[in-house]
Amino acid sequence: MIPPPTSSQPMKDTRPLRDKAYQSKMRQEVTAYLQENGYDIASNTLQNIQGKEYRAIFEFLTLRLDPNYAFFADKRFEDQFVPALRAIAYPYAHVIDNKWLAAPASMHSWPALLGCLHWLVELCKVRLN
Repeated sequence: MIPPPTSSQPMKDTRPLRDKAYQSKMRQEVTAYLQENGYDIASNTLQNIQGKEYRAIFEFLTLRLDPNYAFFADKRFEDQFVPALRAIAYPYAHVIDNKWLAAPASMHSWPALLGCLHWLVELCKVRLN
């Protein structure tokens, strides 16, 4: 029998993030949540997202969870991203690479970055509804 992970063992993400159907579902749910909550987003934005758009969505969702969380305009978003994930207890922050934010839509980074946005949306739904 395999023991459950301890706090010193990082959790493995078991979501099928590379599955195209799962990605489509996550994109739809993220887009719908954003639109329902007053964020102006086109339905195809998450198909080929740019870094600036990803940052804006991430900040919007993070601030919905914690309106007092401080993002600093004079600091690079890349340097604030993982600390923000840790502050909101994202269980897979250890697998996120800041370099992915330069080209979030690339095939090696997008599944994990989309998974992060989807998790934030799910957390927003649970906490705020």
